[in-house]
Amino acid sequence: MAALALAQGGLAAWIANRAEDQVLRGRVAGDLQSTFWELSATKQRLRAWSLRALMGAPHAPGDGEMLRLRMSDAIVRLQDLSARAEQMDRAMGIQSGESAQRDDALKLLSQSVVALREPIADINRRGPTQDALTAWAAIESVFDKGAGRDLREMLNERIRTEADILKRTRQVADLYLMRVKVLSWSAAGTLGLMAIVLAFYFTRALRRPLSAMSEGARAFEQGRLDHRMPEGGFLEFSRLGVSINRMAAELSARREQEAELRAGLEVQVATRTKELEAALGELRQVEARRRQLLGDISHELRTPMTAIRGEAEVALRGRKSLDDYRDALQRITQASGQMGALIEDLLMMARSDAEILHLNLTEVDPRQALEEAIATLSPIAHVREVELQVAIEDAPARVAADGQRLQQVMALLIDNAIRYSHPGGAVEIVAGSDAATPEIWRLEIKDHGIGIAPPDLAHVFERGYRSAAARAHRADGTGLGLPIAKALTERQGGALRLESETNRGVRAILTLPKTEPAPSEGVL
Repeated sequence: MAALALAQGGLAAWIANRAEDQVLRGRVAGDLQSTFWELSATKQRLRAWSLRALMGAPHAPGDGEMLRLRMSDAIVRLQDLSARAEQMDRAMGIQSGESAQRDDALKLLSQSVVALREPIADINRRGPTQDALTAWAAIESVFDKGAGRDLREMLNERIRTEADILKRTRQVADLYLMRVKVLSWSAAGTLGLMAIVLAFYFTRALRRPLSAMSEGARAFEQGRLDHRMPEGGFLEFSRLGVSINRMAAELSARREQEAELRAGLEVQVATRTKELEAALGELRQVEARRRQLLGDISHELRTPMTAIRGEAEVALRGRKSLDDYRDALQRITQASGQMGALIEDLLMMARSDAEILHLNLTEVDPRQALEEAIATLSPIAHVREVELQVAIEDAPARVAADGQRLQQVMALLIDNAIRYSHPGGAVEIVAGSDAATPEIWRLEIKDHGIGIAPPDLAHVFERGYRSAAARAHRADGTGLGLPIAKALTERQGGALRLESETNRGVRAILTLPKTEPAPSEGVL
């Protein structure tokens, strides 16, 4: 059956390919016929244009050359189609002189079209003539005569020939398709009859042993391992029955032993599993809190501690006035208070399952928090030889925020800008109402440091993430500052985003909604 099916498929494929070749050849013949018709129609239009030009009737001077070029394009297409037709005929083993005759005709037509260029140009130059019959006779000889042959009759002959070829290829394609149909029905009938005979034979021969096997399988499926298969009949089925019966006896004995062991193990496993799950859950919670607490403490305490150290170092340099010492001590006191608040919040966050910082939201002026953050970090900028360029809008603004937390966020952003700047660089701090949305207060902090590569920019707000460039520039960072700043900003109803390119610096943009109508003055 398989050999018959393969033979039928191969023969059908061969006949189908032959039919396809005939269809494609017929398509080319149809294209040749239609293009010859187009060439004939364009030729008649050019003849009519020449007659109107010689008689002085209304006409467009450029139409003559346009129609001649259109005839030339049609001849080029005909030459391409003729080459395709000749190639297809050779591939199908068709030997005929149609290709040579077609090429000769196209050659004469091409020469005729080239010869029309000068007469058309002469008609356009001279315009209407009194001796129109003489001029027309000259053009007529070019239109209809070529190498002693009538071009009109040659065109009509080519159209009739291509029509005959088209008709012939369609008839052959239909014949091949009919053969495929007959072959398919014959093969299908033969295969179907053979399948019925074989099915009837195997059904009768295999029904009884297979029925017994099926009954045994259902018994084993239901767990009745005492069932036994018949061990008589065909040799293969007899051997299979013996093997299955031995397997069933072995499984029955193993089942009894396994049931006893499983009962004891299930009790032990259930007890141990509950104990381990409880212990594992406690360990995970303790480890997560420990890691989070250590990370946050190491980062959050660094900024106020650095501020205290910087103020103390500045105060100890040289002789200063009492007011200078007082200002330094005030900033140290402020940084110490900030450190104490951070310690309290971090301890509370470690004890809390939710790990949410408490915020005291009130109406505050963000400029005050910004000025305090700048005053705290100015000594650090001085030590690192970074200039702080500050431009704060004079108009007051009110936002709903926690003043201490807002200062903490601003200090984190300014500290990052200072630490990732190059010595001798500058950090630009611009604050005021947003130009596009006056109801928004906007803080922009821009440095000219190492910047952030585009692939790393999408991860800077993830806890613990630091790019390779950041680690190379500053090895002591922990990757917690920006995530904490973003979380605190969003808790206060604001938004924080970064813009940067590698080696182009970073622009941090902090926006907060105002709690009162925006002033009409401009912004810096």
